[in-house]
Amino acid sequence: MLAVCLLLAGCGVKPYDNDNRYAVIISIDALRWDLPSECHTSTLDSLRAAGTYCETFPVFPANTFPSHYSMATGLHPDHHGIVNNRFHLRDMDRTVLSWNPDDITLPGFWGGEPIWNTAERQGRIAHTYLWAGSQTPINGRQATRWIPYRFDASHRERMDWVLESLRGEHGEVPNLTMVYVEQLDATMHRYGSNAPETLAELESIDEALGYFFREVRKLPVFDSLNIIVTSDHGTADTSPERYVNFYGKLDSTRVVRFIRGIPCSIEVDDDYVAEATGILNSLGHMTAYARDEMPARYNYGSNTNRISNIVIIPETGWYADYSPVDSPYPDIGAHGFDNFDRNMHMVFYGAGPAFRRGYIQPSFQNQNVYIVLCHLLGIEPADANDCSWEDVRQMFRK
Repeated sequence: MLAVCLLLAGCGVKPYDNDNRYAVIISIDALRWDLPSECHTSTLDSLRAAGTYCETFPVFPANTFPSHYSMATGLHPDHHGIVNNRFHLRDMDRTVLSWNPDDITLPGFWGGEPIWNTAERQGRIAHTYLWAGSQTPINGRQATRWIPYRFDASHRERMDWVLESLRGEHGEVPNLTMVYVEQLDATMHRYGSNAPETLAELESIDEALGYFFREVRKLPVFDSLNIIVTSDHGTADTSPERYVNFYGKLDSTRVVRFIRGIPCSIEVDDDYVAEATGILNSLGHMTAYARDEMPARYNYGSNTNRISNIVIIPETGWYADYSPVDSPYPDIGAHGFDNFDRNMHMVFYGAGPAFRRGYIQPSFQNQNVYIVLCHLLGIEPADANDCSWEDVRQMFRK
């Protein structure tokens, strides 16, 4: 805790202007809002006490790739095109995965303008480490330095990547540094949301964050540095008993394709949508929506090329499937449920010269992280974004 408090005490010494703006964002996959209170996380506890804290909620769907790319672009998944971790491109008749190297390099796969491009277009320097979308040129542009998605880097190695950037070991010190940490999510899937193994993983990440704060305060840039620690979604536990298989309930001759996942989706003949939706909603433990009748709160359904004509959101903790053989969800922990369910909510910590100290920020949806980063970097956001400045402006010092 001392290292973080010293960091905050030292911030703001140098003039904070457009030529002296630096930001780091660390995303810890699946860091649900309440998990730090379940274990020993002295670094995160210190950030909450000494900086700005918020319980945020994700875009829909509450999954890794849609959510991370929403933070990067300020757009809802319906608008940036990464509509789930897995989805179908109708114009190519191709089912794609948001992490598959052969898919993510398809022309137009990533929509919108990610923050690293917004920054570089306006003369800033960006480094990205494992962030969704950053390993592919988007509109002909990428961050100055980037590392593609990989699983073998430890927590501390990832923190060292950021420290190397901030020391200028890879050229000029970047104004924006982004790093993704996925191990908590992997552990949660295997053992469950509140399992001892999951909490131990979070404590290990917290230790790495403590190391980062101890080292970063030694650097010349630290007086002008704003740091965000956040996440993409929360978690909930499933079980084999909480499983609905609707195979055999629909007319299979009118089913075009099924896309597994949470949420899942199914494409049926257009003249069968209303009947199929009614059948699905009669089964319980899930809600099926015709694509063009999705409730407005989800901001989802206009991307007809990538979203099936029926979207199915299971009740939290349940898994919906369309399979000739029962195949319950293979993991204990999961996400992708209704993004307004508090189990899907996550954390946001902000520390540095721009943020208020000891402040609890009202909840906001996480596509607004984009406009927060634009403010920290002193740059204009892309014209196309779904952010609300009014939702986040209170967290900043006057």
